[in-house]
Amino acid sequence: MFIKDGDSVKIKVYYIKKGYRFVTYTQDEFKKSIVEEDDKSKYSCVSVEMRELTWGLYNQLQEDAMTDDASGRPQFNVKVYKENRLLKLIKLWDAIDDDGNLVPVNKNTISHMAPDIAETILRAYDEYSFISEEEEGK
Repeated sequence: MFIKDGDSVKIKVYYIKKGYRFVTYTQDEFKKSIVEEDDKSKYSCVSVEMRELTWGLYNQLQEDAMTDDASGRPQFNVKVYKENRLLKLIKLWDAIDDDGNLVPVNKNTISHMAPDIAETILRAYDEYSFISEEEEGK
């Protein structure tokens, strides 16, 4: 019922660059994918440890995503919400740069992530954190 501050979620995202974009899978999607077994070894994997979502953090992320529109009325900003989720939820990862150094988790590195990979990290996290309609119906 209660989540400890140190509790975390560990996810893996598999990806391969195809032209100018990335093909990405969550760990479960990758296991079930139609990718040939021989081709699976061509994919890279990033392991990500993320903070477990508490009620307080959930509310803070939503509150932080409120911005003013052109007329000064508050509105929910999805872009800010997604960026904050990545920045505040990722504790560490095993992403490395071209020189083999561990890439720090910060606003700059997150802003340079490929959108496909960032979205897949969030999707994998959501699959862990929230029950699906299918699970709810069981």
